[in-house]
Amino acid sequence: MMDTSTLIASVVAVCLVHFALSAVHALYFHPLSSFPGPKLWTISRIPYLTCLNRGLFPFRIKQLHERYGPVVRIAVDELSFNDARARSDIYKRKDLLRPPMWGSRPPGVEAHSLISAPEADHARFRKALNPAFSEKSTRGYEAAVQASFSKMMAKMDEKIQQNQGGNADVDLVKWFNFTTFDAIGEIVWSKGYGCLDSETGHAFMAVLLHFQALLVVATIGYYPLLEAILMAITPKSAFQALHTIFKDTRDRTTEWTKTNAPQHHDLIEQLTRYQQKAPAGEILSDAEIEQNLLIVIVGGSETLTTVFSGAFHHLLASPSRLETLVNEIRTNIPREQDIDNVLLSRLPYLNAVIEETLRLCPPLPDALRRIIPAGGAIIADHAIPSSTIVSVSSYAMFTAQTHFSDPAQFIPERWLDGRDELKSKEAFHPFGIGSHGCLGQPLARMELRLGLAMLLSKFDVATVKPVKKWEEQRIYWTWDKWPLHVAISRREAIREFKQEGRE
Repeated sequence: MMDTSTLIASVVAVCLVHFALSAVHALYFHPLSSFPGPKLWTISRIPYLTCLNRGLFPFRIKQLHERYGPVVRIAVDELSFNDARARSDIYKRKDLLRPPMWGSRPPGVEAHSLISAPEADHARFRKALNPAFSEKSTRGYEAAVQASFSKMMAKMDEKIQQNQGGNADVDLVKWFNFTTFDAIGEIVWSKGYGCLDSETGHAFMAVLLHFQALLVVATIGYYPLLEAILMAITPKSAFQALHTIFKDTRDRTTEWTKTNAPQHHDLIEQLTRYQQKAPAGEILSDAEIEQNLLIVIVGGSETLTTVFSGAFHHLLASPSRLETLVNEIRTNIPREQDIDNVLLSRLPYLNAVIEETLRLCPPLPDALRRIIPAGGAIIADHAIPSSTIVSVSSYAMFTAQTHFSDPAQFIPERWLDGRDELKSKEAFHPFGIGSHGCLGQPLARMELRLGLAMLLSKFDVATVKPVKKWEEQRIYWTWDKWPLHVAISRREAIREFKQEGRE
């Protein structure tokens, strides 16, 4: 009879032989074996997932492309592309969907969202939401966005007043997060989240913006047996905070429906109008509306905070460019009440700063993974077999020498003098392309223009201490942003100070 130690040794031996045979197959006989890449990543998913959960994945992907070229094998069944043609080949095809581990629904939720939906449902959701994000609808949201930023400016004034009119030390990341979150609440329901009033984050933010947890969930999804065990033993109470957020979303929608009198043009108004006219087969269920509104809230807040903080990070590190931007804004907008998106859209340097920030600080720097369907596909002239996961990392592509000159440098002028126009035309799509691209691009650009212009038209901003390198932050799907403390002062006070000769 076999004793316990012999049994364990036999099991270990079998596992080692299985791993060795799998490794040999992955390296030399797998359909992707001709593509270059790090061997450890090819034979095991562990280095990939470790890098992902340490917040280093996009940086490592950039390094791998610099070493191996435009196509890199980063797992036994996964390829990363840094070829501009791959963007169209991957993301313009409607039949390339997210892998299951990257498009799963929250625990206990049956309804799909734009993130998890099969293509037919995704198209139905886009059709329902598209009118709410048109250029015309975006213009209707401008007053609400301006009101949110005006409240932020009033809070800055309060901080300065508390400091007897001198410089106030504020964390721009925190304040932009409060403002964008309140603004998207107003845009969706004509009801903000009270972050600016309370000067604290809403519970929504603590739960839905915890992106590191999303990566852990995706990691577990690569191991279905482990996922099944964990889901079976995890108590329902562990998901209480998440379901409280769902209830808040449901309650807000119900409240809007009962009053049916929005304070201003909002998204629910547009969606209600669509639902009333849509054929029965295209109407969204209440649960689908709830899940898609959550995606809108996250997409309309956290991603914008990234761009605002990235813009000020780079501008403060480049005082001459900050001065150029301030001069353009103040020359063209002599009075704060003259600010509007149409005027701001015509300011070349302001919009160049936004483009350059989107390049160096893309809101979603990680890869957007897609799976090749049955029959395979041609991606950037490469025949890719079915079931292969493919992706393009925005961070790696936007900071590649093949697409941009001096790619590590913050140079807004590149968007004005055309130096990278030919190289970057196909590579630079910060909001995505195809049917899965960002719905809210016009809204995002409007908010970015208004936020930067309203702050810099009224206040002077200076560093409190040397600015760290932006790329030293970790990336957990999106940027894990450090606080950005600045000294902020009233524009008038600075001018009076200089006029009195006390520079």
